[in-house]
Amino acid sequence: MKLRLALVLAVLVLAPLASLAWLGARFAADARAEVVARFDEVVRARLAEQAAAVGRLMGEKVKALVAATDGFPEEPGDIRDRVRRDGRFRFVLVLDSEGRRVFPPADGPVSEAEEAFVERTRGLWQGRALGRPAAHRGEDTHPQRQQQGIAPPLAKGNQMTLGNGPGDVDVIQAAAPPTPVPLTTVATATADAHGWHVWYWGGGLNLMFWRRIPDGRLVAVEVDRVQLLADVVARLPDTGSEGGEETTALIDSAGEVIYQWGAWTPAPSQAPRILHALPAPLAAWRLAWTGTVPVPAGMAPGLLIGLVAIGLALAGLAVWFYRESTRALREAARRVTFVNQVSHELKTPLTNIRMYAELLADELDDEDDRAARHVAIIEGESQRLSRLIGNILTFARKQRETLRLRPTEAVIDDVIRDAIEGFAPSLERCGVAVAFEPGAPATVRVDADALGQILGNLLSNVEKYAHGGPVRITAVQTPTDTTITVHDSGPGIPRGDRQRVFEPFERLSDALEEGVSGTGIGLGIARDLARLHGGDLTLLPTERGAAFELRLRHA
Repeated sequence: MKLRLALVLAVLVLAPLASLAWLGARFAADARAEVVARFDEVVRARLAEQAAAVGRLMGEKVKALVAATDGFPEEPGDIRDRVRRDGRFRFVLVLDSEGRRVFPPADGPVSEAEEAFVERTRGLWQGRALGRPAAHRGEDTHPQRQQQGIAPPLAKGNQMTLGNGPGDVDVIQAAAPPTPVPLTTVATATADAHGWHVWYWGGGLNLMFWRRIPDGRLVAVEVDRVQLLADVVARLPDTGSEGGEETTALIDSAGEVIYQWGAWTPAPSQAPRILHALPAPLAAWRLAWTGTVPVPAGMAPGLLIGLVAIGLALAGLAVWFYRESTRALREAARRVTFVNQVSHELKTPLTNIRMYAELLADELDDEDDRAARHVAIIEGESQRLSRLIGNILTFARKQRETLRLRPTEAVIDDVIRDAIEGFAPSLERCGVAVAFEPGAPATVRVDADALGQILGNLLSNVEKYAHGGPVRITAVQTPTDTTITVHDSGPGIPRGDRQRVFEPFERLSDALEEGVSGTGIGLGIARDLARLHGGDLTLLPTERGAAFELRLRHA
């Protein structure tokens, strides 16, 4: 009983505690997810600001190149002098209004460097890619990607491929140079339109700024890639400027790191957590942030303290309930022990009362009916009290798991007759006529005292509840077992109560006006004794009264 109570209390404590722990873990996980989301927002905002700084740089370059191409000379010699004097010019390509190359001149002397420049830009001026609207060249003009600063996908073919030939181009143009320059804008055919043209040559990205000057010529200036990279790096944070477990890298279109800052070095296999594209014309380059989000491990201290406090409170409450319950059980056990001791003490004087009542009944004059009735009452009540004490002691032995049988040689018909004879006076006063049909004459090994106690409890119920009607007792014996049926003519037992009557301390009615005494343990004890005999005591369905069937297996 104590172990079962302890298990129940443990479940009552652990179940809500486990639920609270699960809710706490869920809350902590949600809190960590929120921290991660906010941290990512901060990193994205920082990358966006760094990308905007590069965009401002490119806007400044656009303004400078527009100013540098104002009043652009027409003669090849003057153009070469302008290129030599202005460090912003690496090479210059000039096309006339019809798209024909006029510089470097096709019919004049050119240097080896100019010849190499012409060769690597052949796909630009021969295919007239310079100055054409972006939509006509198959470029990415998706508005959402432009707004979010996402680089266009690299497609196969002559446009936007990582190639090594002069025909591999990617053109980005602008009608007016905003700051930062948007990813893709549309050039017009009017004079003074300008934009960027991006193509890949020599395993890297190359930039060319073009402008259609008022006289109709198109001037394209190749930007020095090394100088451009130096200018971009100058606008980004210094190496080692970021502390903690994070680093940011500028990666090119091939995924190679161009520049990196941050004191922490990630593992080679660790992929970047957040990518952010640079604005056009460098949209193929990305800022890649790699690091560890500083989220607390486990539950928050306050939440953990709360769960521990609730757990301690539940454990203390369970201990208190356990102590109170076990105290009640100990008190009940002491009361049962007291009743057992009193019952044992009552057996001796009760036996003497019964013995002297029987002697007195033998010595009384047969003509003294009044005295005989009084002695009969004393004898009957003493027998009733003996049965009650016997039930209490048997129930106590069952509770202590010490209930045992003492089989002896006996005739079951004789045991039934003795039980009927013991109840004859009280049944006669109640108007109950007993009809016994013997059928177990063989001598078998049974506990005659236990069988007498079973029959006594059944006849006691007849005495209490079946006044004024007959009771029929039959016995049927086989070589292995004996079946005894006790069928009275009382009110019977409702169908829903046929199992409840065998439970300890269960009575179908406790109304005081019943005039029926008892403890409610008789039928339960009778069934236990029957099962110890290898049989059972059951209630048979009947149209009238109550019929109990007792089956005993012979030892």
